[in-house]
Amino acid sequence: MNVSHRIPALILALALPVAAVADWPHIRGPQADGTTLAQSELAGESVGLKVDWKIDLGSAYSGIVSDGDKAVTMFADDSGDWLGAFEASSGKELWRYKLGDITQGEDGADDGPLSNPTLGHGHVYALGSRGVLHAVRLDNGKKSWSKSLADDFGGKTPHFGFTTTPLIVDKLVVVQAGGDEGRSIVALDAKSGEKRWTHGEGSIDYQSPVLMTLGGKQQIVAVNSTGITGLDTGGRQLWTLAFEEGQRANSTTPAFIGNDRFLINSRPGVIAYEVRKSGAGFEAAELYRSDVLGQSYAAPVYHEGHVYGFRGKVLACMNAETGERVWRSRPPGGDGLILVDGKLVIFAAKGNVVIADATTDGYKERAVVQALEGSSLTWPSFAGGRVFVRNLEDMAAVSLAAKAAEAASGGDAAQSHAFGEWLTQLAQSGERKGEMIDAFMARHERMPVIDGEWVHFVYRGDVEEVALAGSMLGGSPEPMHRVEGTDLFHLSYKLPEGLRFEYSFQTNYSDWTHDPNNDRTVPAIFGDNKHSEFFTTGYQQDSHVEVPDGPRGQLETFTLTSKILGYDKEIKVWLPPSYAEGRGSYPVLVVNDGHTWLDKGLMQNSLDNLVGDRMRPVIAAFVPSHRQWWLEAGGTRTEDFVRMQVDELLPALRERYRVAEGERVHAVMGTRYYGISAAMAALLHDEVFGGAAIQSVALGMGGDRLIEEITTSKAKGLRMYLDWNRFDEKDIDRGYDTAADSRRLAGVFESSGHALAGGERSDSAGWSGWRNRTDEILATLFPAGS
Repeated sequence: MNVSHRIPALILALALPVAAVADWPHIRGPQADGTTLAQSELAGESVGLKVDWKIDLGSAYSGIVSDGDKAVTMFADDSGDWLGAFEASSGKELWRYKLGDITQGEDGADDGPLSNPTLGHGHVYALGSRGVLHAVRLDNGKKSWSKSLADDFGGKTPHFGFTTTPLIVDKLVVVQAGGDEGRSIVALDAKSGEKRWTHGEGSIDYQSPVLMTLGGKQQIVAVNSTGITGLDTGGRQLWTLAFEEGQRANSTTPAFIGNDRFLINSRPGVIAYEVRKSGAGFEAAELYRSDVLGQSYAAPVYHEGHVYGFRGKVLACMNAETGERVWRSRPPGGDGLILVDGKLVIFAAKGNVVIADATTDGYKERAVVQALEGSSLTWPSFAGGRVFVRNLEDMAAVSLAAKAAEAASGGDAAQSHAFGEWLTQLAQSGERKGEMIDAFMARHERMPVIDGEWVHFVYRGDVEEVALAGSMLGGSPEPMHRVEGTDLFHLSYKLPEGLRFEYSFQTNYSDWTHDPNNDRTVPAIFGDNKHSEFFTTGYQQDSHVEVPDGPRGQLETFTLTSKILGYDKEIKVWLPPSYAEGRGSYPVLVVNDGHTWLDKGLMQNSLDNLVGDRMRPVIAAFVPSHRQWWLEAGGTRTEDFVRMQVDELLPALRERYRVAEGERVHAVMGTRYYGISAAMAALLHDEVFGGAAIQSVALGMGGDRLIEEITTSKAKGLRMYLDWNRFDEKDIDRGYDTAADSRRLAGVFESSGHALAGGERSDSAGWSGWRNRTDEILATLFPAGS
């Protein structure tokens, strides 16, 4: 998706028609390199932004292209996937063209088209996620022709669907089909759709061809599963580079970085290459590898010897010659940027559009406006003096405006409390700063400092930068304030009483650590890291997770070879203390992501403490997650995972243990996405499972399927439990809100006639909170005396 040339940008702009310079016909602009010289007001020193319009739009990852009069993108609604044109000045829909049935997002992807449209020759060229390329008239949305990359060229559909963006090369439309027999890249006549040439072997994932001038010659550069290839515009190979064993660049856009060089994303960072004329041909070679950029879907831009882009969500400037970092900045965050008249235009975190200088002097923000409620993976566009942005729900246009007068600074909000007063004294203390900080740290043996409704986070250390991440933020880490001339960083929040929170620090943009001045740590949701934990006044923690004083159950292990799933599961089985007495049979509790529940959820302690008191004795089977856990937990193998439990796990348990017989005697539980699997098991197999427990359910994977099953299932009278946290996992830029999802699901259960225990809790996301409610789950599913 990234085209560029060795010709200086100004000369190139002068060589193009005025309309071409002002348009944004490709997702990466008029030259498909993310840049334009639009001769806009951005070139001035004083610039402001205002939102012209915002409209509702269906889900898709598709970007926006524009001829200045129309803004064109793809989207989905309940009736299908669509290509649509909108009036650039107002957002009014002008026409829509149906691409096909709706693309249902799988395994964490959202619904809708994945590719980006391209304008050229009076048409819009749009590739649906099933691989059908459509040529549609820009003026009226009428179809001229279509071709199937799968049927016509043997293209192999990537897991999430086709994403390649069409590239206009003179009178051709070039796409990556991923077909065999020399059909990895396909060039079609832009007017008729007839094949003009094909080239190469190798499947594709989520790459697009680009056009750039290397070694004095215009070339199509394409990445696939085998490596990188340069072709002339007639499809003749000029050079090729094979990937090393294990190297992949499955989601990348080659980006021109000046002087016959380009780079690609290739984990864990980026790789730069150089292509030179060599005799009668061309020679390509690797120049360097760098971790300054990478781990982001955003394609970088090149300006005056430097590359601007993202490392994760951190904006960075990189020397194009060496790959060395010039600067980096956590603000403004985001996933996409372009270069307009020498200024960076960024679709930043929280739906902000930001204008910043493209300079080696560091991050310098010129203007900002919130255009949408959240950001997305879709890059911004610029045409006709407007910036176009979209997320998974809405689209907006932002225009240049007179710069608003800056409001007088009211200072840090933290100045209104005792800690703020101390900070003021510290700033005025001159050479006594170190002494004052030492005394402060000595007075506060455990951080954070809790002062009524205020919570003050403090970090001290010899680091470049510190950011705070925590369940109270609901998004990206937030930079902490450094006291000038010291190694002390701080950030303050006003937080409600009666809640539990988790937090951690990120130092130097990469290194995660819990608070060294807080000895209360809890396991992170993923991985082996620890988070720090604190309670505001009034929070109650249960003791059932503590090591019991009384008798303990027995934990055993066996390997289940699943023919349904095609892989083994190491099942851990907890037997209650009474099991050794040798009489009676027991219902089974199936625990999804069970090994994590034993490790981080301390569930063996809870079972030992609660059995025979608040719950009846059970056999608990802990089923581990798979390395591709998302497939089982709401993804495409969810129903296979459920069937494994019914047809393979329970029979294996009956062979080994005294398992109770009868209908609805067993139950299943799961947290987060594994809650989808737990609920589906109870609904699909209510002859086996009498209930299910779910915590902090996320509906992004499998949610629609679950809701359909709840509303249509004949299973009634199940014992269902669902709880979530007031401060649960949330990221508006990624479009998920676990608390909102859980509230929605609770409403569906209740409106469908299911009795539901649980509800919202005064807590925040994390294993410490989830395990604190294990007693409620067990008492609901297997009440004492039942």
